[in-house]
Amino acid sequence: MTRTLIVSAFEPEIAPLRRLVPGRRGIVLEPIGIGAVDAAVGAAAAIARARPARVIFVGTAGIYGAAKEARAAIGTAVVAGEIVCVSTSALKGEAYLPGPMVLRVSTSRSLRAALTDGRAGRAAGLGVVACPLAITRSAALGRRIALSTGAALENLEAFAVARAAAAAGIPFAAVLGVANRVGPRGHEEWQRHHRAASRAACELTARRLLS
Repeated sequence: MTRTLIVSAFEPEIAPLRRLVPGRRGIVLEPIGIGAVDAAVGAAAAIARARPARVIFVGTAGIYGAAKEARAAIGTAVVAGEIVCVSTSALKGEAYLPGPMVLRVSTSRSLRAALTDGRAGRAAGLGVVACPLAITRSAALGRRIALSTGAALENLEAFAVARAAAAAGIPFAAVLGVANRVGPRGHEEWQRHHRAASRAACELTARRLLS
């Protein structure tokens, strides 16, 4: 049996999976921390404990309204194709990131195919995720991030978890429930919809990968 580690930023985003796969052998579920730093540390520690064959991040995301992919509805789940580390200061020309830094990663092709029932091309169209250090409150900045990176979605932790999995040599995937549109009302929307978005991400993961 393939040992699968499924992580989330905090317990409410993984709680639906505890109900969907109670006591399932070979599956480890762990919240690892909110934000890039805690998520990286938590993911590395969870990987060391569980020694999994694959790692999946489930969580929520905001969607950039300027992206053509914005037709994805709040409450639906998206499989990440590429994940991009973003510095908003660098985008504004106020700072720069050193050349050796890894700034863009691809998720596992085989896991993407499993999670999308083989329709990886469709998932790739929706699944570019930007990971800034802080949640974007400005609609104008959100448009700038989307246009600069090609991202449709924003999440704080996915890139950190992807790098932790890569350091361990383990295939990685991310499934994100759309909870809000990025902008000044984003947090209010997230509060209303994050539980439904988390449920959608967990249900897709359970249905496609754990059945």
